[in-house]
Amino acid sequence: MARLHTKCLKGCGDTTGTASRNLLNVGKWVQRAAWFAVACGLACSGQNVKDPDHDQKKEFARAFSIGGPTKDHLNEAIGDKEDWRFWEAEATAKAELRVGVSKWEDSVTLNAIVTVYDQTGKVLVEKPMSQSNLSMREQFDAELGLKYFVRFKLNSGKGEYLAECGPPLDPCAACTDKQECKEAKCVEKPCGGSCPDGTRCDAGKGECVKVKVAPENKCEGVSCPKGEVCFKHSGKCGVVPVKQPGEEPEKKDSNIDCDVIDARDSGAGSVLTLSAGENKGVKKGMSGFVKGAKGATFTVVDVYPSRSKASCKVPAAKLAGQTKAQIKP
Repeated sequence: MARLHTKCLKGCGDTTGTASRNLLNVGKWVQRAAWFAVACGLACSGQNVKDPDHDQKKEFARAFSIGGPTKDHLNEAIGDKEDWRFWEAEATAKAELRVGVSKWEDSVTLNAIVTVYDQTGKVLVEKPMSQSNLSMREQFDAELGLKYFVRFKLNSGKGEYLAECGPPLDPCAACTDKQECKEAKCVEKPCGGSCPDGTRCDAGKGECVKVKVAPENKCEGVSCPKGEVCFKHSGKCGVVPVKQPGEEPEKKDSNIDCDVIDARDSGAGSVLTLSAGENKGVKKGMSGFVKGAKGATFTVVDVYPSRSKASCKVPAAKLAGQTKAQIKP
């Protein structure tokens, strides 16, 4: 009996130890299952899941929606704190980014910043958004075929926003310096918008034309002695002959007689000083001749109030002392 009792006790002792070990193992598995369930619950609820929509980096940027604003969400609680979008320019012109908060769980917690980058990473636009600034509308210069990236970075809060990138809503806002807005369209300005000095834009021809400048009045500020007047084209004073009563008016097309006051050699010809000038209607470029001297034709090169100079084709020696000349109008 004692031997049997001993065996029984040993047998009972072995059974109890095995059960204890089995219970311990079960407890560990239950604990592990509980932790797995919690982790699964957190994952399913989105808690602490970084970048759930997979657009938190520039290389994963998604295109903006076509035909209307893009709707998206940001949620600090689940780790969705950054969205990237891109837009490709269809023309070289002004572009516009428009962003507005549509639904926000608590506007007081809204703290975000919106940034526009070009392909090289250069910042073109950067603007914060908060409770007092629930929308933005910013323009930037875009070039045909280039991509522009927009980052929506959330610091705190949770909610929905709408964003759109493309040509400005106001078509005239897209006009460049060389364009003007006509009938809600940007068209090229005549002459490219500007003309060089001394010219003006002829809108009809679409080209720059020279500006006609009035002849300079050289008599401005000139004071002449009593009995003399200032001649505008030279700015010099001289006496204007007074016609006597009964004197026939001088014909405008008549020849002008004068004296050769001086003759000096110049090159193959000579330079003459004549006794007629502005007072007798002599003008630069008029031609004439010395009377009695063969081939002694000349051209007036300078005109003074009562004198003029002329370039003669023959030297002074060949004038043979002749002192009378005639100028042709």
